[in-house]
Order: sequence, then C-alpha cells, then structure tokens
Amino acid sequence: MKRITNDFYVAEQLMPADLSRLSEEGVQHIICNRPDNEGEGQVNSDKIESVAKALGIQFYFLPVSPGVFSDTSIAQFGELIGTLEGKVLAYCRTGTRSLSLWTLSNPEHKSRAELLSLAESSGYNMSGLIDRVAE
Repeated sequence: MKRITNDFYVAEQLMPADLSRLSEEGVQHIICNRPDNEGEGQVNSDKIESVAKALGIQFYFLPVSPGVFSDTSIAQFGELIGTLEGKVLAYCRTGTRSLSLWTLSNPEHKSRAELLSLAESSGYNMSGLIDRVAE
C-alpha cells in the first residue's frame, strides 16, 4: 500500500490475506480497477469483495483495461472518490492504473505539479498523462 494523500492509497493486486492488515490500518473503502481474469494467479474481485465485506470494508468494482482511460471511466472514478469518506485504497495489477484514474479525475483539484510530485514520491510516473488533467 502506497500513500498518495492522507486518505488515498494505491496498491498492486490484493490477496485475501492482505485485507486483515488493511482493516487494522484503517482502510474503509477498496476500489478494484483490475478486470477479472486479466492474468494468471490473479484473485478475482468477488473473492476480495467477500473478505473485505466480512471485515467491514466497503468494496467497489470499477475495472479498467491497461492504458485505456476513457472520459467515462475517469468520471466514474472521480464521482465515486468524491462520495467516500475515510481511507480509500484503489488497486490494480501494479497500482499504476488506479493512480492514473485518480490523477486524471483530480478529485482534490491539485495542480499538475502537485499531482506529478505525489506520484513520484510514491514511485510512479504520471508525466505521460498529465496533459489530460484540467488546470
């Protein structure tokens, strides 16, 4: 789990065993941005959702194919983030897709420079899509 802001985090593919720790760390919402059956060894969303709900964590499934960030998926992600209070963790295969959606939807209305800095401090590079972010 990589911290982006005080309330938003990204992660690579989650495993059911990860969720107890996430619950202990105060994660209240999990967003899955990875389509089911995308790769071998992947735990599909229904299994993660089942364990999350048993731990009192809300689960949301907003799958996005790698590198495909439509205006609709960006808007859906931004609208969802805008309704959630507390710690939110979004995940995909590596965390990049989830951070890309957050960056493109820019729910906290940060400058492009701030968005790039937050991504970089977490080990991600968003420079390839930053021009799509409205200032």
